[in-house]
Amino acid sequence: MVVQEVTHDLRAAAGETDAGQPQRYALRLLGGFGLERDGRPVTVPQGARRLLAFLGVRQRCARAEAAGTLWPGSHEERARANLRTMLWRLHRVTPEPLVAEDDQLALAVGVTSDVATLAAAAATLLAGAPPLGGPVPALATGELLPGWYDDWVLTERERLRQTRLYALEALAERLTAQGRFGEAVQVALTAVQLEPLRESATRVLINVHLAERNINEAVRRLELFRADLGRELGVAPTPWLEHLVRAGKAGATVPYP
Repeated sequence: MVVQEVTHDLRAAAGETDAGQPQRYALRLLGGFGLERDGRPVTVPQGARRLLAFLGVRQRCARAEAAGTLWPGSHEERARANLRTMLWRLHRVTPEPLVAEDDQLALAVGVTSDVATLAAAAATLLAGAPPLGGPVPALATGELLPGWYDDWVLTERERLRQTRLYALEALAERLTAQGRFGEAVQVALTAVQLEPLRESATRVLINVHLAERNINEAVRRLELFRADLGRELGVAPTPWLEHLVRAGKAGATVPYP
């Protein structure tokens, strides 16, 4: 599975082999903040969480970027001083450093982030990787740092949401082409649940049903989507989606424009 492949790549980048120990620290940002060392929770001071989370999302950045983003309303010197304080606090959290400091800041070797795993899994799918062994759990995890309202978090949350949706749609289409309809339906449903009003997600799901000649489900999904759009936005599905279902009922296929 892609998650296993991505994990292997991350471990290799940290200088580990399959015979070595698992990554020492796991940073969780999807669904809520959490840090674990060898599977055991690590307490991180509230203020220091912001810096660790920022690096978990950006992976690597200049000191000035981190200071300016995390303390946008502060004078440059004050922001840099705040950054130094946060780094000092983080260095006291664990025996080993969590942050690598050189010309830029980054998570230390041995610290993995679920955001990085998600990004790598999505990039693999969107690049047209070889057929997969199954759906990718990393794409079905929670949103980025729920309850956090920093401007950078809101921006990254939306970016990751869009990345996840495109990757899920790509995976569902690939599974459909392979005739793995049961898996394709589950992946497409995950995309629809993430964004019920997104027509491309519904289109992918309808295509799965049409490919397996499950016409009744395709029609039902179109009608559900029509009702949701009408109730929430006061609009109807595009004529193309309507044409797709009509053609499917007649046993024809319609290439995506």
